[in-house]
Parts: sequence; C-alpha cells; structure tokens
Amino acid sequence: MSSQTVERTDPTSATAPLSEAVGETFLATLKQKGVDYLFINSGTDSAPIAEAYARQHLSGLDFPEPIIGTHENLVVGMAHGYTMVTGKVQAVMVHVSVGAANAVCGVMNARRDEIPMLFMAGRTPLYEKGPLGARSGAIHWAQEMYDQAGMVRELVKWDYELRSGLNLDEVLDRGLALSQAAPAGPVYLTLPREVLAEETAPAPVKSAPPAIPATPAPDAADVAALAELIEQAQCPIIVTSGSGRDPATVAPLAAVAERFGLGIVEAKSRYVCAPADHPYHLGQSVHPYLGDAELLICLESEVPWLPGTREPREETRIVHVGVDPLFRDYPIRSFRGETFITASAGKLLPMLDAALARKTTEAANQVRHTNATRLAAARAERKAKRLAPLLAEPRMNKDWLNHCLNEALDEGVIVVNEYWVDREIYDAKSAGSFFMHSPAAGLGWGMPAAVGAALAARDKTIVCTLGDGAYMFGNPASCHQAIAMHEVPLLTILCNNARWGAVQASTIGVYPEGHAARGPKPAPLSDLRPVPDFEFYCTASGGHGEKVTDPKALPDAIRRALKIIREEKRQVLLNVICE
Repeated sequence: MSSQTVERTDPTSATAPLSEAVGETFLATLKQKGVDYLFINSGTDSAPIAEAYARQHLSGLDFPEPIIGTHENLVVGMAHGYTMVTGKVQAVMVHVSVGAANAVCGVMNARRDEIPMLFMAGRTPLYEKGPLGARSGAIHWAQEMYDQAGMVRELVKWDYELRSGLNLDEVLDRGLALSQAAPAGPVYLTLPREVLAEETAPAPVKSAPPAIPATPAPDAADVAALAELIEQAQCPIIVTSGSGRDPATVAPLAAVAERFGLGIVEAKSRYVCAPADHPYHLGQSVHPYLGDAELLICLESEVPWLPGTREPREETRIVHVGVDPLFRDYPIRSFRGETFITASAGKLLPMLDAALARKTTEAANQVRHTNATRLAAARAERKAKRLAPLLAEPRMNKDWLNHCLNEALDEGVIVVNEYWVDREIYDAKSAGSFFMHSPAAGLGWGMPAAVGAALAARDKTIVCTLGDGAYMFGNPASCHQAIAMHEVPLLTILCNNARWGAVQASTIGVYPEGHAARGPKPAPLSDLRPVPDFEFYCTASGGHGEKVTDPKALPDAIRRALKIIREEKRQVLLNVICE
C-alpha cells in the first residue's frame, strides 16, 4: 500500500463516473453486486466511507443507500429484517472491535436463521503514523486485537481482512457468494482504515453480482423411496420450521399435503410455512400426534420435537429433509432418523408431488385424508375450548392479546414477532406475512428486524409484537429514533407483564415441585419491576404511545393504532399491561 498521494482530477470534467479511492470503489462495487443498503453504525474507522458519500455528487458513482442505526444490534437486526422479507443479501458495517462485540448476538441470530449477510467491521488502523488513515486517536491502540475476527468466527461462514484495493472485487465476490450459498449465513470482513483511504488513479468501477451455487436437489431415488413410505403410512405428518423462508414453497407444500392427505405441523415455525386455514394444519407442536403418526417428514426443522417431553414411537418412520439436514453447526443434535435427504424444500416438493401421483392408490389416499381430517378437527376443538372462557369474560393475558390481534389484522399485514404471538390462536395465512426470531432467540432482535422489514415493504403495514424484556434488550430509544429517521412508521405492541416469562417458566419446568413453583410470583431472577412507562419512548420520537389496561378496550386500541400509522404516518406503541 502506497503512502503517496494521487493527484485528483477535476471531477466536473469527467465524462463518466470515476473512483479516486478504495473506499469509493468499495461502495460502488457493493452496489453493482446487488447490495441496496449499507446498514451502518459508524465510528472513527468509517472516515473513508463518509468521505466517499460526501463526494458522491462529484464522483457520480452509485452507492448503496446508507441506513444509520445508533446501536450495533439495531443495524444487524435491520439488515436481518430486510433480507428475510426480500431474500436479498445486504451489508452491515460496525465500529472496529468494540462494535463487532456488541453485534455478536445479532450475528448469531442471522447464522441460525440462515440469513445471508455481509457483516463488516473496521479495523484499528494498521500504522501508528504515515499513510492516510493511520492512527489519529488514543483509542486506536486500546481497540486493536490480536484476532478481531475470532470473536465471531464460529458464527460466520467465512472471515477475511481486506488488505488492498487490488483484489477488492474478488474479496467481495467470494464473501457474497459464500454468504448466499445454501445454507446461507453471515460472513465477516474487516476493513483497515488505511486500505479504504488509499487514493487511486481515477477509474470507472465495473463489477457484477457473484454466481451463487444452486440449492441442492434430491436424488430421484430418494424421492421415490419417500413417496413409498408415504404410501405405506396411514398417518404421515410433515413437521417444518423453516421451509417458509422461501415463500415460493408455501403453495406447493399446501398443495401436496391437501392432495395426498398429509398433516402439517409448523414446529415453532419462524415463517408461514403453510397457511393457517389449510384443512390439514395441525398446529405448532407435533407432540399431540406422536401416538398417531406412522411417518414423520422433518422438513427444515431443527427441533421437530422435544426429546425430554415426548418421543415418537419406536415403529414411527422418520425422514429429515433440508439443505443441511444434520444441522452441522449445532454441536449436539441427535434426533432419530432413518433417512436424511439433502435438498431444499423448493426442489423437493414438486418432485414429491409427481412421485406420489404415480405411486398412490385411491384407497391409501382416502385413509390418509380421513386421519388428517380427524387430527385437524381435534386441534380445532382444542383451540375453541381454549378461547371459550376469554370470549365469555375477557382477561388481559397472552391468549386474549392473540385473539384481538387475529381479529384486527388483515392478510396484508406483516407481523414481526419476538415473544408473545401464539400461532395456535393467531392465524397467519399468507406467505411472507409472519416472521419470528431465530432458533437462537438472541433477545433484542424483534424491533430492529421490524424496522428492516418496514424498509423492505414500505407499502405494507408492519406490526412488531414484543415482550417487555425483549423490548428493553432491543435498545428501544435507538429503535424508535431509527423509525423516525428512516420514515417507516410501524405499530409495536408490548405484552408487558413486568417479568421474563421464559425464565419463570423454565425454572418451574425444571423444578415443578420446587420452592419457585410454590412461592410467590414472579419467580426469582425473572422480576423486572418497576418497568418504565414504555409508551414515552415512542412519544419522545414523535410517535403515539398508549398504555392499555382494560382487556375490553384492547380491540379498539389496536384499530386506533392501525389508523394512526396508516393515515397519519406516525409510529405507535401500545404498552399492554398483562397478567
């Protein structure tokens, strides 16, 4: 890397957009490779990036739009939310080692949710003096690490440091390709300030999106064998958690299940994998059906059942299907299975439909339909019994929140859920209309992801559903400020019970006869009282905040909130005080 200054040309005389620094080439290359936004929490390392944007009106280069977030968890979550809605990989930049440390939780969420992401952090300047971009502040000594990438290496598919502008295109090409190759996930690139600041001879930027390997397709023989297992089974059930990540798979899954009498369980699904009104939808847990199921097809499901709670029968046949059916990044995962098929849901389902059409008999098909109908009816009856007391006398609990949400929202709404939405009650019907936190469930994901979803779908109504604990983890002041800054009004609904419900439930679950179960509630280590008046976080950023305590007032409060965000274009927070 040269420390000499390259003489700049008069940009007003340029006949075409020209880059005059590595930082400019970096941003223009990102854009040409398909990156729409640079989600950034900037610091001293981003000076060359800021300068490139400042000169953009002179260079004429096309860059990703910068989206500022005032916390690292926020920018990573926004990128996650944008990609989960659009399927398009985005770039995130945070401030050197300290910023990367703050972002680790969000990176883990992205990895476990198979979200492609170019995650980047600046690097403390390499040189103590000399080249443009060398160290200029006292923090540059203390922030340097021997292995900055080491803190995220286990959570990314690839890590590298940009060492020169000479191979910038190749580095970005490899990182973006690896990120998007199945199973997708984040990659990590560190960016020394001197490298980005290096001035270059004026030159145009020419790049192209990387070639991405096709998702794996199943072997025809494996599909035929699976079709034979289905034909032999009187009660086959598909268990899926993540197939709806690709919204194009929702209709084919629904069609093959309805045509051939397959029950569908969305095991704590993070997406709409099958419409809630599918005639053979069996809910969110396979446990009630393990006594009936003769065949389980675990489709993109990392935890199809809970081994410590209930197991399939010994004679139940089990097949696992996914782009990574062994979930190799999970240190221990030992769910029984006789067959593991490496294939995407999108590639498997049309082949399975065709194989079953050739294989099935009318008699076997009728038996499957009869059993699937019986199980679906039992599930509908359980739901009705669960809601009946609340419909007679409303109580401000999670079931009532879910019922009110279900009544208020139309199919065009996108719900981003971290905590309280229960899809045994809330009917998510449309592909891409529901998203939930990753299997890792790193708290603080929900509201940042909702902001990213709102950026991706500005014509949609976005509703973010959170618990009070998850809300506080998400740095709410930063989130509300980002909503105002980027003009993406959305509705946030808090289930505020002043506790970490998961901590309390886990304690009582492990010790059902213990002192925590018998003692006063909340259980130790779960009590968050006193909690703030959360609605004022929203009003501080120009939105409408409202506390709701009366269960009978909740339906009107939700409708009023939807009207405000749609007509007044202001964000709203409903602080719902719950049991």
